[in-house]
Amino acid sequence: MNAFCNKTKIALAVAALAASFGAQAASIGAVTIGGTGQCQTWLPSNSFATGQACDVPNLAAALSGAGNVELSKLGGPVTTMTGPLAGNSVVMSSLVLADWTANGNALATSYIMNAFASAGVALSGPQLAALRGLFLSTPAGYGRVSDPNVSYVETSANGTIYVGLDGFLDASPVLNALAAAINAANIPGVAPIPVLAPGAQASEVVKVQVNGASWQYLYGFSATPTGYASPDGSFSGSYALQVPEPESLALLGIGLLGLCLGRRRHV
Repeated sequence: MNAFCNKTKIALAVAALAASFGAQAASIGAVTIGGTGQCQTWLPSNSFATGQACDVPNLAAALSGAGNVELSKLGGPVTTMTGPLAGNSVVMSSLVLADWTANGNALATSYIMNAFASAGVALSGPQLAALRGLFLSTPAGYGRVSDPNVSYVETSANGTIYVGLDGFLDASPVLNALAAAINAANIPGVAPIPVLAPGAQASEVVKVQVNGASWQYLYGFSATPTGYASPDGSFSGSYALQVPEPESLALLGIGLLGLCLGRRRHV
């Protein structure tokens, strides 16, 4: 058993070193489009004025850092994009209403609350409920952030996967429009929601699956300038979203080391 434990520790140490230092940064390989929703590529060749087809050349150009790939439109039928990345199979997907309302509106609640909190506004319970109701009532609400514009998918040097989304560098107008609609309704028990200063940020949402594991919803509230924009000001901000790392290797290591420690106590 001691020999097994020693070998186990060595193997885990090697695996940890490989994960930390051995992996090389990489970008996603050739992708395929699935689902029944639409797909568009947005490229600087047309000044981002109109979307183009999601054929192989356009997909490669859009994911090379020059543009983005839009999955679906306004919460419509699902569109997916799948490709290989550093030995992984990565699937990205647009969202539909059921994503936002699952588990007691968990995603809608979290997204709205955190979007306003990131701009310095702490919503009360009634304010949050009112905003959520409006957000879920129309594709102009939830649909506005359900069609992610994926600009890149890559790993860092240590193997962490990042998905880039192009969106507004200043999301204040979008968030303020929701707040203004609630304020105008004068709902009893709902205090007026403060106007957000220019510069608030909130990404769209992308649904990601790695190697067939559970789906993850990725979104963020901090953007950097892309250096380009569409005529309406979209695509001006880049949101780098980290895919949570799988815990299987860590759990396996903990279990094996626990077995060794347990055995040692009884020797």
